Amino acid sequence: MGVATVQFYSHALGRRTTYEAILPDTGTGPYPVLLQLHGLFDDHNSWIHKSKLVHYVADLQVIVILPDGATSGYLDWPSQSHERLNRQFYETMIVQDLWNEVHRNFHVDGQKWAIGGLSMGGYGAMRLGLRYPDKFASIWAHSAAFVIGDVLPAVALAEIEDASIYELASRLKGRTDLPVISFDCGVDDELIESNRDFHHLLDDLGVEHLYAEHPGGHTWEYWDEHVAEALPQHETVLGIQRETLEW
Repeated sequence: MGVATVQFYSHALGRRTTYEAILPDTGTGPYPVLLQLHGLFDDHNSWIHKSKLVHYVADLQVIVILPDGATSGYLDWPSQSHERLNRQFYETMIVQDLWNEVHRNFHVDGQKWAIGGLSMGGYGAMRLGLRYPDKFASIWAHSAAFVIGDVLPAVALAEIEDASIYELASRLKGRTDLPVISFDCGVDDELIESNRDFHHLLDDLGVEHLYAEHPGGHTWEYWDEHVAEALPQHETVLGIQRETLEW
């Protein structure tokens, strides 16, 4: 696999931003896409340097995109100043600017993407995946900070109800166009109760999903182990080809 660092101009942010792309060594494309989101205290490099994700996808014919979400929660934040200053529209950056950027610059197929993430990125993956079923076919969130949408001040976002994963889920009942939904959390993680609450809510709504609890806490050791378990789901949903490597 090769890793490329790419800067591009985002209209949603009003500036250049950076993402990493893990690129396959095999096949000729077009390739499916996995979008993998980082947590609150990390950046676009974290999945590369703090986990073995590059190794785990080495024999997969897939392009993995790792954007920089800063501390945004992958939400659109209204500017409090001049409209061209301090733009913080990270949701729009992901689903419009980055989406178009990847399609422009890489040989990717035209199907929906997979999306995953940890902590803040787990919340972002679940929220964006459910909010945009026309763009995402497979979701896997690790140790997701589902509490984010419920601790934001009401004045922070124009549509505060869209930040709450629980409010979003309540509108999913009866939908037939949803992605494949999976998430997990460590039993020693302080976010475990919010993950259990979301699991119970989806059960009550009759929304099909997979939820798993494992030993461990809110650590990279936990995420490194369980991101490897998420990949087979994305492979199946997107039809990702696996190459047998010779060493």
